Amino acid sequence: MSVLNQLFSRGVLGTRCKTCLNLAISRIKLLQNRRDAQLKQMRKEIAQFLRTGQEAIARIRVFAPCHVEHVIREQNIWEAYEILEMFCEFVLARVPILESQRQCPSELQEAIASIIFAAPRCSDLPDLLQVKNLFTSKYGKEFISAVCELRPDTSVNRTIIEKLSANAPSAQLRLKLLKDIAKEYNVNWDSSETEVEFSKKHDDLLVCFFSLSCYFFCTSVLSLALLIIQ
Repeated sequence: MSVLNQLFSRGVLGTRCKTCLNLAISRIKLLQNRRDAQLKQMRKEIAQFLRTGQEAIARIRVFAPCHVEHVIREQNIWEAYEILEMFCEFVLARVPILESQRQCPSELQEAIASIIFAAPRCSDLPDLLQVKNLFTSKYGKEFISAVCELRPDTSVNRTIIEKLSANAPSAQLRLKLLKDIAKEYNVNWDSSETEVEFSKKHDDLLVCFFSLSCYFFCTSVLSLALLIIQ
């Protein structure tokens, strides 16, 4: 590639990167405002259940998949997007540095690696995928693979990894959510009963699992015996 073509490629990369980062920042701000309003409404509903003594309903709300998704999961995404917005602004201000260096600058490694890692996990931020593609064309597929696989030599922000994890929230985390909501809305709530209920969940699931296992085993044996008799 000639020097002229290299300069042209740098200019195109920088322009496209700036455009995508600006779009991502604007979209994050919009989504954060919407998510903030939704979270406040859902937390307010749960607080009302606790205040009126409908603790069982509040527990169901926290254990129900939809509310786990919309409260704990959405809170995690909200926190992750706050960091991503900061990283996008950080990289945006240093695009000229990216254009002038062939390798990823050390001071930008955490921001760039975190954006690359988050891009496929943030479906409502398509602009991040475009940024990831631009970084792929500049730094190569091996660099991208190392980030996505979280190899030891990458610098993905630990909070980004944690908050964008697909792991189901634990009972302890759900209990903490109820306590935080009660404190936020000044609800005088005794959590002891809920703590007992949450501690039973694991044992109840085990009992249910073994009961179902025994049922299906006995059913299979009975069916086999009937076939032999026939």
